[in-house]
Amino acid sequence: MATKKISQLTSLAQIDVAVTNDVLPIVDLSATETKKISVQALAGAGVSDMVAVWNNVATTFNGIKLDVNDTSSAAGSFLINLLVGGAARFQVTKAGNGSFAGTLSVTGTSTLTGAVTFKGSARSDSATAGVGYATGAGGTVTQLTSKATGVTLDKVCGEIVMNNATLNRETAVSFTLTNSAIALNDVVIVNIKSGATVNAYNVAVTAVAAGSCRIQLHNLLGGSDLSEAVVLSFAVIKAVAA
Repeated sequence: MATKKISQLTSLAQIDVAVTNDVLPIVDLSATETKKISVQALAGAGVSDMVAVWNNVATTFNGIKLDVNDTSSAAGSFLINLLVGGAARFQVTKAGNGSFAGTLSVTGTSTLTGAVTFKGSARSDSATAGVGYATGAGGTVTQLTSKATGVTLDKVCGEIVMNNATLNRETAVSFTLTNSAIALNDVVIVNIKSGATVNAYNVAVTAVAAGSCRIQLHNLLGGSDLSEAVVLSFAVIKAVAA
């Protein structure tokens, strides 16, 4: 075979590379000789112990970058497909859908965009954080005319500033909260936030329907009529019957 420069050799297309059979020359410094290595073995050795140097504050570096030119591929193709003994452990499809076979542990604050479905339980072990709604989920509405006037607030949580009309002693009043976030089987909780005489009222949700609920405020005092703009807090807990 005539001597040729490497640059003069025929190119081998990526799709034609047989990763387990095609070989490259490699210098084994421990044996001071040139040997052969398969494409798969070379890539595996490199991926298992990669080192990069980031030394320029003006440069945006990539630890790992893969830009796929997807002109034709099966819908189930993976951008990442990590396995142990042939069993999938971590996968990301070309559509960006990811799956973990084990436990996912996240340290720090995370934001998930879109719906999330848990196949198991979702729990918090924080002594102070808990599970709940974040800023943007809630809202405020003020009741007009009287304490029986309905209000509309399409939020999963928030506050209702009630009208300061007089509520007679030992008397209850009800009003409707119209809220598109409430589904038929949801649980709506409500409590008194502020603006009320201590221990003077009882508040409860007396009925829930798709798109609304009924809230009742009861003046418990036997000797006092009250004219207060009571502020209520509410939250919708999503629930199902099956």
